[in-house]
Amino acid sequence: MLDYSPEGVYSDSRVKEIAWHRHYTRFFKQSLAFCDWAWPNFMNTSTPELLGSTPEAEPKFYNAVTGQNITFEDGMEIGRKIWNLDKAIWVLQGRHRDQEVHAGYVYKVGSPLSDRLPMYKNGEWTYATVQGRTLDQAKFEDWKTRFYEFEGWDSTTGWPTRSTLEKLGLGNVADELETKGKLGK
Repeated sequence: MLDYSPEGVYSDSRVKEIAWHRHYTRFFKQSLAFCDWAWPNFMNTSTPELLGSTPEAEPKFYNAVTGQNITFEDGMEIGRKIWNLDKAIWVLQGRHRDQEVHAGYVYKVGSPLSDRLPMYKNGEWTYATVQGRTLDQAKFEDWKTRFYEFEGWDSTTGWPTRSTLEKLGLGNVADELETKGKLGK
């Protein structure tokens, strides 16, 4: 999923990565205040297999403090619910797909980033820089459509749909969006 190649940044894998990140951060970081610099912890150079403590540690900590018994997947689903609630609030405040864009320079001025990032190129994984690269606005708009569809949102407006909100137990949020004429189709 961490493919920063010119094709990878617009891939379906990247759609899933960004959705995963939004769900993870909404619960484990923003709600539980896990440190941004330490979590998620996928790799740990102090262990023989280089294995980090994600996904075991997060629910272990949460359960120890709360006395509950959630799984990592439960936490991710809570994060997904929060992400959709956030989205609904932004929609009620007037947010629309047309506003969810990068600043214009991202499409015109090359990236100054000289760090080497993972990329899948010519059938193999490598590390390369994205220095000088710009985003393609049409490809980003296509990516956005696929991202909204993956999240269960209307791809034309970016608004959550009733079925998505109801699956998350947010039927009342769908009702409110509908009364304001802002429920995704």
